[in-house]
Amino acid sequence: MKKVLLIILAVFIVIILGFVGMALYHMQDRNPDYNLDISLPDKGADSDIGILRVGLAKVPITPDIVDTWVDADSNARYEPDKGDTFIDNNGNGEFDAYWLAGFHNKRPAMGVHDDIWARAIVWDDGQSRIAMVALDAIGLFHDDVLDIRRMVENAGLRIDHVIVLSTHNHEVPDLMGLWGRGIFKSGVNDAYMQFVKERAFMAIHQAVMASRPAILKLSRIDSTGSDLVRDSRLPKILDNAMYLMQIFDAESMEPYGILMNWGNHPETTGSDNLMITADFPHYWLKGIEEGIIYDDEIKQAGIGGTAIFVNGAIGGLMTSLRSKIYDPWLNKHFKASGFEKARAQGHRLAKLVLDHMEQGSWETVEKASLKLRAKSFLFDVDNFIFKIGGALGVLDRGFVSFGQLRSEIDLLTIGPAWILTIPGEINPELVNGGIEVPDGADFPGDPVEVPAMRQMMRGRYNFVIGLGNDEIGYIMPKTHWDVEEPFTYGYQKRPYGEINSLGPETGPTTHREAKDIIEDMLRMGE
Repeated sequence: MKKVLLIILAVFIVIILGFVGMALYHMQDRNPDYNLDISLPDKGADSDIGILRVGLAKVPITPDIVDTWVDADSNARYEPDKGDTFIDNNGNGEFDAYWLAGFHNKRPAMGVHDDIWARAIVWDDGQSRIAMVALDAIGLFHDDVLDIRRMVENAGLRIDHVIVLSTHNHEVPDLMGLWGRGIFKSGVNDAYMQFVKERAFMAIHQAVMASRPAILKLSRIDSTGSDLVRDSRLPKILDNAMYLMQIFDAESMEPYGILMNWGNHPETTGSDNLMITADFPHYWLKGIEEGIIYDDEIKQAGIGGTAIFVNGAIGGLMTSLRSKIYDPWLNKHFKASGFEKARAQGHRLAKLVLDHMEQGSWETVEKASLKLRAKSFLFDVDNFIFKIGGALGVLDRGFVSFGQLRSEIDLLTIGPAWILTIPGEINPELVNGGIEVPDGADFPGDPVEVPAMRQMMRGRYNFVIGLGNDEIGYIMPKTHWDVEEPFTYGYQKRPYGEINSLGPETGPTTHREAKDIIEDMLRMGE
């Protein structure tokens, strides 16, 4: 008996050591020597303000869907034990699936509805050159952002800093690992991940090659239609103002691009959709570039060029899933998720922008200098699920330690435009104000994340972009944190959000780092 117990103990120890070894391997810091702390322009650089050169480009990142499948019970989940089968079109005997990100596991793509993109813009004032690329992706971790930056550096493009953004689309392949075949299986296709990085680099490269003297026009639409986005968690604070930067050829004054910042989840086609799509941004951006078109009839002309959407403060769950969206061209409301609803939403957004181009007030910027402050820092990870996901390799990123992640905040200023990037899904209360201390909160007391970020910023047009250079999950005020009974606002169960957050200190840490960056920028302007 003693011998049997020793054998069992030895096996148990081997299993534990094996798990620890696997965890250390999966969670190892992939960039242990990395520390970002840059201010541009460098001290002593020429301070003359001149004409900007701006380039834009877009490159598709759409995968080639080879294997499809049969959803026997139409539940949008691949479950072979319930009769689902895959169609092995390449004959290799395996299901070469692209697992769609968001909503739930086991959701492989059936095909492609429309292309998804890497859309890049490069600003160059003669002293500094800054690139930004926005991906139709659920999110990209910081380690993967650094890979794209290395590609740019190795190519000798003389870019001083690269900002990588994600739209947080829920209808595209998983690039984070959380939405695979099962909860313990990563959904990342390594070949596709490399493809996306290469295409992001390609878009930046093409934008550099397309750079030309430019004039900017800046504006803001104070709010969008109440049916186009809703806040699914109290307090009802939205990020539904739209910040706009048009780019014109300095000689011909022809428009060739626009950057648009607005906050909403691209998930309008819903959890039952199995077709890869850019969701409502597909119709929005195409409407601006090519016009709003129904049945081959142009309802409103586009402006050409390249349109770029960058998401805003979408924490708290800014969504349109339960909204009833009106399509004025069809005189019809759409409540059920699907492409008709996404089209109505995208076309409404396109019309708002196109009408504002003709009727709105715009500030012209003929000359401007670039200033950048960017800094990496550490988040504490209190979410046990995230730790286990990292240990198992499902959460496809490195950790600085078992309890910390490296991330980043950037602040770019272009004349009167300030552009702040936040590494996750931040609640609008942190950006626009409106933090409350509701009864039942786990951490009562005065809010610590004050003043709001836009109140601290000093631009006339303050862009705040979520999913910037990382995706760390939900970022909420500490006084809104709610996992213990009694629950806030009379909820019968804990609200959604905390389960996808690093922990209660994420909001205070993000606010503190953003505040430091903003104060640094103000000192740089002295």
